[in-house]
Amino acid sequence: MADVSLCIPVFNSAAFLDEMFACLRDLTPPPFEIVFLDDGSNDDSLARLSSFAATSSIAAPVRVLANERNSGIASAYNRLAREARGEWVQLLDADDRPVESDYFEQVQVALTVDCDLVITGLDSNAAPLAWLARLLGHLVPRRPPPWWPLLGSFATRAGVLYRRQRLLVLPFPDPAWPGSDVIHLLELRNSGRCTFLSKPRLFYRVHSGAESSRSRNYVNYAHQLARFGLLTRWAYRFDLAMRRVGQRWMRRQ
Repeated sequence: MADVSLCIPVFNSAAFLDEMFACLRDLTPPPFEIVFLDDGSNDDSLARLSSFAATSSIAAPVRVLANERNSGIASAYNRLAREARGEWVQLLDADDRPVESDYFEQVQVALTVDCDLVITGLDSNAAPLAWLARLLGHLVPRRPPPWWPLLGSFATRAGVLYRRQRLLVLPFPDPAWPGSDVIHLLELRNSGRCTFLSKPRLFYRVHSGAESSRSRNYVNYAHQLARFGLLTRWAYRFDLAMRRVGQRWMRRQ
């Protein structure tokens, strides 16, 4: 089996940790390792992570790293990629989780030597997002072309499994900006092979503190899209327009 390091950045995420811990205990089989990074939290996240690592009884190593000060999400992602020991890396936000307990067994079929990225399907507490993913997710080709938008409509960044070596060569833009994860994935897809799996699924939680619940400036995102071909620019701009409609709807809830 391919080794997957499940890497989880945490910043003031105590409210979500009990559910996260329960999910991790239920994973059968577990990932190769679980690596937490507390990014300078002001709540008791670090203490709770340390207690979980010492008592979890999960059949996989659990490590806890800590930054003295908050470094920002992109820096946290890049540090986790450097610290991971698996061939593959999944960067799971603390408020998200795999849906199926056999999630890592299901993804194994796609973790092949000719693939650099595996993107899994999406579920969410936001009804329109979950409905769209269920209705249209099965239409996405297993080997989608780079111009086919995935993040936001059919998947979430936390549902991406990256070949670790690719992340070391092409790290996340730091500091992050709205849409930087989409551009980063597009760059990786342009230079490597990608597989999409509509099932298994990653649960994406929408709440008042989530980035998707906030108004964001996509000027830099649009500027970065100009580097790509016409079909890619058109498809991603249309996808952004649809996602912004969804974001406005979620902010009204």
